[in-house]
Amino acid sequence: MQHIMVAHDLSENARVALQRGIQLAQQHQAQLSVINVLEDHLPMNVIEKQMLAADRLITQQLDQYGAADAQVLIKMGRPAQSIVAAQKAHSVDFLVMGDHHQDSPEYFSGTTLERVLQRSVVPVLLAVETEMHAYERALVPLDFSLCACHALHHVYKLLPHSSAIHALHVLEMAEVHGADSESEIDWQTSLFDQLVADERAKMPATGPQITHELRQGELHNCLTQVIAEQKPQVLAIGKHGRGVLADALLGSLAQHFLEQPPCDVLVVK
Repeated sequence: MQHIMVAHDLSENARVALQRGIQLAQQHQAQLSVINVLEDHLPMNVIEKQMLAADRLITQQLDQYGAADAQVLIKMGRPAQSIVAAQKAHSVDFLVMGDHHQDSPEYFSGTTLERVLQRSVVPVLLAVETEMHAYERALVPLDFSLCACHALHHVYKLLPHSSAIHALHVLEMAEVHGADSESEIDWQTSLFDQLVADERAKMPATGPQITHELRQGELHNCLTQVIAEQKPQVLAIGKHGRGVLADALLGSLAQHFLEQPPCDVLVVK
């Protein structure tokens, strides 16, 4: 991770994202940029005043949190398109955003967050945790898809070496039935064990501890139970490259956890 960008809309949710971006930039000794996008349909004199006010507020917050050397970018245009364009133009490899406004009439659908997630080719972190210590616990819902494996690798690189990652594979009840259900579960467990071993072998020798388990049951219930038990600070989810928030394991659950994040949520292509 070399260049982190924080999308800042001047809200309190964006302040949380800024603090997390600063913490991660310091942890990884990465360059930090902060972008604010203004809609360009207003009169130019109004836009100029808004640009100055945005620059002033963001600069004050950066000074307050000890990141005065960060780059501040004030852009005009459509927020999602401008953020993704700035990612590419500035070689950003990690984006941090604050929670979408809960009083939005579209809720999650149609928000800038959703549009950025559909377009972004770099990992996007939805930051909602107000405690700004380095991450200690992460949860990765892991199936056999490439995007889910990418999520595991990215969160491994994101977390400090002293932290812990728990990988969960859920075997849906409907998939296991009949007299051979026990052998089916044993077979699926051995496949998952091998998957985790294979992915761990691709990672640096030193890094977070990885544990894993397979649970049988309904997907949403199992994930909710494990989140309650593990109390992760970050949930890492894979995303297919088709512009849709989904993967082979999660489907619409990705949207569920972005609508109601139980912790910070990392979305990886």
